[in-house]
Amino acid sequence: MGVQVKDVLENSIAEEMGIAAGDILLTIDGKEINDILDYQFVSQDDYIELEIEKPDGELWSVKIERDYDEEIGLIFDGVVFDKLRRCKNRCLFCFVDQLPRNMRKTLYIKDDDYRYSFLFGNFITLTNLTEKDWQKITSMRLSPLYVSVHAMRPELRAKLLNNPQARNIKEDLLRLKNAGIELHTQVVLCPGINDGEMLVETINELGALYPSVQSIGIVPVGLTGHRGRLPELHPFNSAAAADVIHLIESYQEQFRRKYGRGIVYVADEFYIKAGIEIPGAEYYDDYCQIENGIGLSRVLLDEFVGIEKSLPLKVENREVYIITGISGAPVLNIIAGRLNEINGLSVQVIPVKNQFFGGGVTVTGLLTGCDIIRELGEKYKGKTVIIPEVLLQQGTRMLLDDVHINDIKDKSKADIRIVDGTAESLVKEILNV
Repeated sequence: MGVQVKDVLENSIAEEMGIAAGDILLTIDGKEINDILDYQFVSQDDYIELEIEKPDGELWSVKIERDYDEEIGLIFDGVVFDKLRRCKNRCLFCFVDQLPRNMRKTLYIKDDDYRYSFLFGNFITLTNLTEKDWQKITSMRLSPLYVSVHAMRPELRAKLLNNPQARNIKEDLLRLKNAGIELHTQVVLCPGINDGEMLVETINELGALYPSVQSIGIVPVGLTGHRGRLPELHPFNSAAAADVIHLIESYQEQFRRKYGRGIVYVADEFYIKAGIEIPGAEYYDDYCQIENGIGLSRVLLDEFVGIEKSLPLKVENREVYIITGISGAPVLNIIAGRLNEINGLSVQVIPVKNQFFGGGVTVTGLLTGCDIIRELGEKYKGKTVIIPEVLLQQGTRMLLDDVHINDIKDKSKADIRIVDGTAESLVKEILNV
């Protein structure tokens, strides 16, 4: 099959050998190149032979001698050249199954690809791995990997994932442990299903696999208003969220005494739902699950504390509004409260209800343009309104519902500003620095 060369680095070995954009790389040393991992792994030898197909069909055999630190210089489009590994599960809580209709087709793709797990930290279930995949993971030592466990009891995990193959989780994790692969795991917690005693069992068994299992992230099930005929599930209330927090904190104490590391962490959503103060930085160790919404609030608050001493005592009259999801409001209100102590400055947080997804979706990252437009109306005409960059599709100015930032500006007549996820970016925009 081969992979098309997108570009060639200037003054590279590939350019010197006459390889150009549009050529097809068929093999390296006779081996197929199915992804960027194959390419990097196979091309490390000092002497390699590339089989290249030119656009006119001519086949080239290119022999290369290289120094250990010298790159070949080929650039490809993407990191997976064969088919993306798709999910073979039908999880009870699958968020993709709860999406509204008529969104972009790419949003309905369920990836479960171990290569994306290693390269980008995507969580995978291990249920679609072939023996060839296993051999590649262990021979290339693709570590760490990020694994969605959800439950360690075989029959319960098979029920949660609606896949008999999911029963093999204990054997799969042990195989990775024996291969020296480090793991970051997650549990999507569903009240009445895999919490309580089942959660205790899961934490105990995963904790026993340390140091292979480096972390266990506990995140609440996300439920939209588009579940249709899907199984009935319930969100966490404040009392249940507090129970989860207390359980995890007790396990953290045990693990810290035993291993010197907390290992198990709960998502910020639990603390916000329970109305309990976000724990200090020591709780999160190295923030290994921050992309899972675990520790984001603490990082933001600590960053703000770090720049608080440099805040001015007074500014020229300025009025600023911050867009956030419902669950993000309590944390941003802390920052806004301190900023409002500055003479001449008024900062208000605008919590936007997510009507697009409905249900219990309250996180900021899933806000859509239509909901922001609805919330703003023309009440903020001429006002400075800050929108977090996390709402935008990567590399674009579009939100999840394909509403453009300019559409929000046009409808609301507000002065829309975009900030990244840091406290520094937020404060600079608020102070108009």
